Amino acid sequence: MQAIGIEELKKIQKEILDEVVAFCNTHNIRYFLAYGTLLGAIRHKGYIPWDDDIDIHMPRPDYEKFYAIWNQVGDLQHYALCRTTKEKNIHQTDMQLVDLTTTFINRHSRNEDILHGVSVDIMPFEGCPENPIARGLQIYHSILYSIFNVQRLPDHQGGALRFATSIVLNAVKDPVKRYKIWSRHEKKMAQYDFDSAKTVKETITSFRALFYPHPRADFETMEVPFEDILVPIPVGYDAYLRRIFGDYMQLPPEEGRVAKHDVVYANLNEPFEQYKGIHYCVKK
Repeated sequence: MQAIGIEELKKIQKEILDEVVAFCNTHNIRYFLAYGTLLGAIRHKGYIPWDDDIDIHMPRPDYEKFYAIWNQVGDLQHYALCRTTKEKNIHQTDMQLVDLTTTFINRHSRNEDILHGVSVDIMPFEGCPENPIARGLQIYHSILYSIFNVQRLPDHQGGALRFATSIVLNAVKDPVKRYKIWSRHEKKMAQYDFDSAKTVKETITSFRALFYPHPRADFETMEVPFEDILVPIPVGYDAYLRRIFGDYMQLPPEEGRVAKHDVVYANLNEPFEQYKGIHYCVKK
């Protein structure tokens, strides 16, 4: 991989975040920071020093609104909003806003003809039913959606889950059948209204977090600094972060302070298309 500076990468990701913030403010779209980006805002007032990505959550209605409006009035010359559809599978369960002027090829997708630029991840937050059976079914729909939508073995989720996923995917290999399965399960998992629900949850997340409902009131928002801007975060960030990270204000040991992306090639000054057949979609 070409050596790149993490600060240069962060600068480009921050520019994408600025684009998301401006677009959401203009079109009255709700969002809040998620995962390590939220942790960074609380603990470091910006990026975690060794982190190399940005994660954003949106309530499901705003998630769908962002997708619909971006493709009408967004800056389509510089950025592309990517989401798996019937016609194109990006092998990500969420949607991503990608900088088209850059190259950032992850190992897991190096054989895919997709948009390999620097990106930020945007994920939905759903309403969660109160009935235990309905709640269990929502988890079931989330799992089936994830398997047949992403269509690759999960990273960092354990060998048992990788094995189970491989069995399910091998049982259904036809792309049209896979699309019908994941689109049906997506509708089922997203059927509960975020605003009227007493509890809310992530449906596109790690396997463990699928079992974590949160009080809806915790996801009203307040603003905090992130680098040089103010961004919304959940008012119940403390309980949310403790569930994910435990004692999140405690720094991890030195060996744990590493970026999570496994990148085979990156060039932050050139668009990825010119590397097709060279660094991705290489003919064997």
